This record gives sequence, structure tokens and C-alpha cells, in this order.
Amino acid sequence: MKLLEGGNVFKDAQGQPLTQRIDQADVPATIKWVERITGMKFPQDRWLGSTGRKATSGDLDLAVDISEVSKEQLAAKLTQFIQSQGQDPREWVRKAGEVHLRTPIGGNPANGFVQTDFMFFPNLDWGTFFYAGGEDSAYKGMNRNVLMSSIAKQLGLKVGTNGMLSRTTNQLVPNGQDPDYVAQALLGPTATRQNLRNVESIYAALARDPQRDAKLADFREYLKREGLTEPTLKEDDVGFLGRLRDRIVNQGMYALIESEQLTEAKNPRIPYIEDLVFQKGLAGAREALDIIKQTATNTRQYATIKWDGSPAVIFGRNEAGGFVLTDKAGATAVGYNGLATSPQMMDQILKQRDASSAAKGKASDRTQLSKIYQDIWPYFEAAVPKNFRGYMKGDLLYFPERPYVEDAGNLVFQPNIHGGIQYRIPVNSPLGQEIARSQVGIAVHTYMEDPNAAEQFIGDPESKLKKVPGLMLTSATDKNLQNLTLNRQAMSELSSYARGENAQALQGLLNPAELRAAQITDLPALMEKFIHSLKGTDYSGATPQAFGQWLQTNVNPRKYNNIVEYLQSPRSNILGMSVAFAIWNQLHALKQDLQRQLDVQRPGQEGWVFSTPAGRAKLVSRTAGGFADPARKAAATK
Repeated sequence: MKLLEGGNVFKDAQGQPLTQRIDQADVPATIKWVERITGMKFPQDRWLGSTGRKATSGDLDLAVDISEVSKEQLAAKLTQFIQSQGQDPREWVRKAGEVHLRTPIGGNPANGFVQTDFMFFPNLDWGTFFYAGGEDSAYKGMNRNVLMSSIAKQLGLKVGTNGMLSRTTNQLVPNGQDPDYVAQALLGPTATRQNLRNVESIYAALARDPQRDAKLADFREYLKREGLTEPTLKEDDVGFLGRLRDRIVNQGMYALIESEQLTEAKNPRIPYIEDLVFQKGLAGAREALDIIKQTATNTRQYATIKWDGSPAVIFGRNEAGGFVLTDKAGATAVGYNGLATSPQMMDQILKQRDASSAAKGKASDRTQLSKIYQDIWPYFEAAVPKNFRGYMKGDLLYFPERPYVEDAGNLVFQPNIHGGIQYRIPVNSPLGQEIARSQVGIAVHTYMEDPNAAEQFIGDPESKLKKVPGLMLTSATDKNLQNLTLNRQAMSELSSYARGENAQALQGLLNPAELRAAQITDLPALMEKFIHSLKGTDYSGATPQAFGQWLQTNVNPRKYNNIVEYLQSPRSNILGMSVAFAIWNQLHALKQDLQRQLDVQRPGQEGWVFSTPAGRAKLVSRTAGGFADPARKAAATK
């Protein structure tokens, strides 16, 4: 992402710049000259960054609507003009990502030259907004954009030059290039693009946001790294009381100091969608409903296949073009020492880990794992083009054992992991045919520019990699998925539980402050463990009475008495537990219906992940193998 901090592309043989900074007073005349030779208009709303807004500018950044002229067309026009002046275009025009012009200041070479950068945008409204974040601010536009990205990350989104995208699918969200819509998504329903004008205006908009500290967490770390001071948060009494209420109602009666926020990085496991009601109470039930609604209306973007395998491999090419194959631990090793560039190096890395384990008194033998890396190495190296830079991350699905054919016409296989997960891919499907021809299978999930960079979701790995005989590459997306049909009655019943007496009872039952006072903070986890113990049934037996019976043999007498006392006083806590189990049951039934619909479209999957702006959750059968539901198994064999 270019952040208008630029770099001089015009230099002499000794590497010295051939351009200079431009004074604010000289900007209008210089842009007039640019307009004359290009035949294009650049009004002030197309001046980006500091151009014409500060005493001096390092270069001129001008926005171009790509529908008006392409990079190639503009570069050709500039080249033709320079040639008509008897000059060498190579000294005046460069096309390096964007189009750059060595521009005489005020149109007169005697004044010196400034670099003009033509920035191309498919959506000019978004492009000019994105690059205008440093106006009337003590912070640069780059800082504003990092702040927007930090807030978006907490919402499962990301903000960049192309608009607001889903962090999981890397696809533009609906209205994601409308600055007003982006402002509402990041800051709340009353926000406008003016609230995103600069760092200070964003902080002002967050002053009364109960979730502001979670939204600002990454940005605060960024400021520390950059040695920058954080803006002052001006919080009035209303904002303070709002945060206090959020602490009491949603998080329990802690002192009003910021505690560590649970993030996906600290807890990467994706929850079952029905378990959200136990993990987050009333807020979790509402989150589950929102995730389902958003996915149903945009299934192709938000529903992805849940592939599991082992080991998780990372492969690609380093900056020098050398091929790298390693695992998660190798990618995060200090100094990139774990990025193996040969099978022999990977073998040494694994032997060092065995030696480290032995020194700690833990026996381990990674000899077989090393053999797997040696055997799969040629496949992956051949798949990565020589000009590729960066790293792919995925799960090895099968090797050395290959899938086999079941009588029902499916390729049935268990990935290289424990737990009984089983995939049933129809032999005659395109994926089934590809699996049948392969020796090695991998599900590629994400791409990283470097091991420490943010992961970008990969929809089609073959768009970046080469086909290799014997290697099956698949991804988590399916561009042919059709939108899901929701059971309106079930959705209505679920919504009713999030209102009125039922909602109050559920919120009271799982109030963290009350649970701490009763010394039963693990009650939600026990409820989840109890209902999971009913695996293989229709879960209708999940009642407060059955839970009480289960408790007698699963907790000590003291905890049992504390829980029984808590449920009986006040009586609404029994209602709250009944509501929690009812919501879980209905979410589970709704999940099964959605899985069946997806299985008909894409048979044989273990499960699905819904990743939306509202949150992430997985839809996976509770039974080992993933196909306990006869209707799902039938769908998988069609």
C-alpha cells in the first residue's frame, strides 16, 4: 500500500535526486502545466496528500480516474510529448507501479524539477478520501490510514486503497468504497466521512464508544513503535458512564481500568456458532443471528470451506527468489532462522527441536516428519513461479497415504490429523478427479508478503501458483455457491429470545459479576461441556434439571452446592438457563439446515466457516467424522 511517503524515482548516475521539493505558491502553476500537456483536469479535490496544502511538498500527488485513462495510455501520452521536445523519455517518464513525471516547476526548467505521481483509482471518491487523511492534523495521512485499519481489524475487516474488505475473504464488502458507509461501520451509525477526516477527528468520534479501547489497541502499539504520542481522548460524563455501564453489564464489576482484550491472535480457535450463546451470553446469541443473516445474503463472500490438515506448511520465495518450505514454528523463528531453503536445512531444524525437547526431559522424534518434508519438497518448489515473492500458508491434507474410493462413489479420506475428521468427495466431481490423480493434497488458506505480515485470504491458489502433476491445490472458497435460504420461523423464534423477559433472564444468568460473587465463573463452560456430552442425540434433553444431575458426577460437592444455590435464587436464573439451552438447540438445528444446503452445493466437506463483519463462527457436526446427520450424509453422496 503506497502511503504517499514516496521515494524519488529520478536519479543521476551517482544516485543523486534529479527532483526537489516544491513551494506551496508554485503548485497551481505547475499543475496547470501538467494539465496542458496531458489534456486532463486536476481540480484541487484531486490533489492528494500534502500537495498544495503545506508550505512545501516532496512531490505532486494527483488522482486519476482509471475509467478516464489507463496507466499505459497516460505513460504513452507523456512519452510522446517528451519525444516531441527532443528529449529522452527515460529521463522524464517512469511507470513503476504508478506513472511518474519529472516536472518543471511552474512549467519552466530553470526553476528546477518536482516529481509528479499520478495515482490511479477505480473509484475516485474513495481514492481521494483515502489519501487525504493528513489535513488539519498533527499526524500524517499514513497515520490516519493505519488507525482506520486498526479499528477495522477488530471488526473482521480491513481498510486499504481499494476500500473496505472482509479480512477473511479479501473481497470488497457491499458499499465498501463509500466513505460514509465505512465511517458508519467503523465508528457507529451516525458517523460520516468527516469523522474519518484525520486522527484527531477519529479519536473525537470514539470518545463515547464503550468499545473504543479494543478498537484502539493495535493503533496504540503502532504509535509506540513509531515513537509517536497518542492524541488526548476528551471523554465527557456521558462517555464515561457509557463505558462504566459496559463494564458492569457486559464484563462484570471490575475496576475501571483496561484489562487485556481477548483477540483472535490470542485465541485463534473459531467457535461453533451455537456455542456463542454460552461464550458471550445475550451478545453471543445476537452475534450468531447477525453472522447467519449476513452470510445468507452474501454466501459466496462469507461462507468458506473448513479444511483441516497437518502439518500446517508455509512455502514460497524469499526476497532473493530462493524457495522456502517450513512450518508455523519455523516461520516465526527469531531472525527468520526457521525459513528452510533446502530439505537438509529443514531436517536440521527438526533435529534441533528434538534436541531442545530432550533437554527439557520431553522425548520427541520428528524423523518421520522430516521425511515428509523431503518427499513433498519437489512438488511445492515446482508449484511456485520463479518471479513469485511472499509465502503461502496451508494444511497438508494427505501424504503419503492417498484417498480411497468408497462403494457410494466418494473419495473418502481422513486428513493427516487426529480426531476422526473425514471428507467424502464425489469421485466424479472436478475436485474428486483432481484428488484421484494426485499424490499430495494441500488446502491453501492465506498469502503473506513476509512471515510477519498480515495474512491475506486466498480465493484461488492457482492464480498465483503453477499446476504440478501429482499435487492437488485447493482453497477454502467456492465462487459458485448460491445464497442460503433461511428458516424464517426459526429465525423469528431465535430473535424473540433476544428481547424482553427471556433476554433479561439470560443476561442475568451469565452476568460475570454475579458469577464471580457466587464463585462459579466456570458455569458457562460447564453448560457447554454438559450439552456437548449429549453428542449423538437431538439435544432436547438439555434442561436445567438434566444439567443438575450431570453436575453431581462432574464437579466437587462445594461447587455443586454453589451452582444449585445460584440457580434457585433468584428463580429467574433457572429461566435464564432454560433460555440458553433453547437458543443453543435452535441455533444447532438452524446450523444443520444450513449445512445441508451447502452440502448439496458442495458435497463432502467436514464443515464450513462463516466470516462476516459481525464475527466468525464454524458450522461443523458435533460428531466425529462430521457426518452423523443422515441428511448431511445423503447430501454428500449426491
